[in-house]
Amino acid sequence: MCWTKVRDGAAGAGRPPRRGVDSGERGRIGRSARVAKADPPGKSNARRREPTEGRALLVAILVFFLLGLVWLWTSARAPRASRPEPTAPVRSAVEPATSPAPLSEPGRAPVAALDEPASDELEPFVGARTSPSDFVGPAGTVRGRVEVAGEEPFPASWALVARPARYLPGRETAVERRLELSGGEREFELTALPLGGYELAAEAPGFNGPPLPVLLERKSSNPYVVLHLVPAGLLEGRVFDADGVPAEGVALTLFAQQGGEAREAVTDAAGLFRFAKLPDGAYDLLIGREGAVLVPERRPLRFAAPHLTFPDIELPPLGTLNVRVVDSLERPMEGVEVRGSGSEGGLVEGRTNHDGRLVARHLPAGRYRLRLSHPALDPAYATRVAVDVVAGQVAEAPVLLGP
Repeated sequence: MCWTKVRDGAAGAGRPPRRGVDSGERGRIGRSARVAKADPPGKSNARRREPTEGRALLVAILVFFLLGLVWLWTSARAPRASRPEPTAPVRSAVEPATSPAPLSEPGRAPVAALDEPASDELEPFVGARTSPSDFVGPAGTVRGRVEVAGEEPFPASWALVARPARYLPGRETAVERRLELSGGEREFELTALPLGGYELAAEAPGFNGPPLPVLLERKSSNPYVVLHLVPAGLLEGRVFDADGVPAEGVALTLFAQQGGEAREAVTDAAGLFRFAKLPDGAYDLLIGREGAVLVPERRPLRFAAPHLTFPDIELPPLGTLNVRVVDSLERPMEGVEVRGSGSEGGLVEGRTNHDGRLVARHLPAGRYRLRLSHPALDPAYATRVAVDVVAGQVAEAPVLLGP
């Protein structure tokens, strides 16, 4: 009986398991089948995680990119004043140029420059290296020579003029001096000049002398300079009457605005006038002579060599006076001197021709008082007449002269 149990156990152990009898084995067999049909271990989970992790990385990159754009946009729109900028140290206005400037401490505002009164400010055009003490000391001397530009000969006489400069420092202590040279000298020496700022120029008839700035100071009180004389130029123009015809015999007077020197010219048959060898400068042009004007107002102009053409001048309507002088036998008298002026301006002067006539044109309307005399007659026979001149007409004035 015992042997039978052993054989049964051995036989049971050697038999193949019955399908469905052992519930534990059936469960293991089912799981093995499912595992055999599935993917290898670890592969299925990796594939499921890859899409999720890639999308998260893209989202993070996009967020960082958008944040960067927002930061750049806000930085560009921020006001400039809010950005801290390095501040340079400010030098006090009362400190010398060589003293170090105070540095601002962290967290404190920079030191502001002190305000100075207006009287302590530097004047315009004052050199930075000059001071009033530079013009205190012994008088200076200016030496030099004069050269002529162009082909004009050197003038026999000329003048050296020293004037206070308009813009140089030390002009307050400068004085005006004039040195005349009449021997054709080209070299000059101007002594005993107080230190200061000067303008030197050479002056000669028919020449321009450009001024040269010269600074006389303690460290340079004996300079050597070269001045130039430039030939003067020509001013010309034309005069027409009210009908557009060239006006002959019209006097014009040119006044220098500086000094008041007057020059006179008379128009020719073509109505042309010329002022030759005219120095540069500002002038006033008067139509007529001083005291006998044809047009009341003066016309300003600025002349610069070598040439200037003045705009055409048109006269207002004027009158003409025709004087004829005869003797007691009614013979024409030649060489009779006629002088007179009008109540509204205008001047009559000249001598009668062989026919005893004198024609005065371009006269303003008004009453003219004339005096007629002849060198061969006694002054007691001089005659005075009055004639009315009308604009646009010819006034006749027959005169009997003599015993």
